[in-house]
Formats: sequence, C-alpha cells, structure tokens
Amino acid sequence: MDRYERFYRRSLRDVLVGQGIISAELADELAESAYEAGEAFGYAVVDAGHMSAWDLTKVVAGHYQMPVLPLAGYEFDDSIMDGMSAATLYQYQVLPVDRFGRAWSFAVAEPPSRDCVAALREAFGSAIFFFVADAEVVKNMVREHVKVVDATSDKGWQSLFDSADAAIKDEILPEATTE
Repeated sequence: MDRYERFYRRSLRDVLVGQGIISAELADELAESAYEAGEAFGYAVVDAGHMSAWDLTKVVAGHYQMPVLPLAGYEFDDSIMDGMSAATLYQYQVLPVDRFGRAWSFAVAEPPSRDCVAALREAFGSAIFFFVADAEVVKNMVREHVKVVDATSDKGWQSLFDSADAAIKDEILPEATTE
C-alpha cells in the first residue's frame, strides 16, 4: 500500500462536509470558485471566511495524520529552491522546507493530490514527506519564495529576440545584395 494513500481516501471537501463544517452546496460553490481561481480548495474555504487557517490546519492534521509545522517566523533558505521546478511548486502550492540526505520535506495547506505526489517523486525521488501548515502562511511563502516569471512585467526576454532579429538580418542582407 502507498504510504500516501491516506491523503486520497477522502477529499478535503468530503471531510469538511462530513464534519458539518460546511454544507455540500457551499462546498460545491467553493470548489468551483477555487477551480476558477486556480487555487487549492482549502484556500477558498479560508479566504471565504468559513474557517480560520488554523482550524483548517487542525482538521487536515487530525484527519490525514499529518504533522504540523508552524511556519510563522520560519527562516526560509532560498538555496533549497535551486534546481526546483517553480511551476510544479506553484501549481501544487507546496513549499520545500528542508532536505535530509536524499529525503525532502514539504509544507502544504491541504493533503497533496496524487498528481502532486507523482510530480514530486519524479523530481526528488521517493523519500518525500509532508507537513501541514497554516494555509495563509503557506500561500504567502510560496508567493514570496517561488519565483514564477511574469512575462508582462519582465521585459528582459525581449532583448533576446531583438538581438536574434539583428543577427538574422545581418546574415540575410549581405547575401541579398551580392546576388
């Protein structure tokens, strides 16, 4: 049996509905809102004010048997990000917190999905561990430390195309004038 199987048995949506924290109708609305915003379901629940980030942490820790890692005041080492796929970390909202030999540990706000676990296993091997942390802190730390290039504000890439255009023109124009 996969050691992460406990994360997949019941979705966070079903756990919150089953515990009477939110109704099934509200859960559906929040799930749709989260999907449209491209964020995790847990963030939508907290952002909508239906539970605090700490309450979400307690539910996830208790139901999914995940240890809690308090990240407030955590001294994040940016060098741990070297060689990591920012897209994967941002997509799944996972924050690498440490490495012990070949084992990696990550902070999450809700249990990781099968796709998340598969992507992390492919990148880091099978020794990956998860801690649950405050959703707001995880979201802010991922936003702060995981650098995803914003093509609209980063104009540095344009100079690559300008210099390539100039090089092509230099190659083509001399040939066109000699013929």
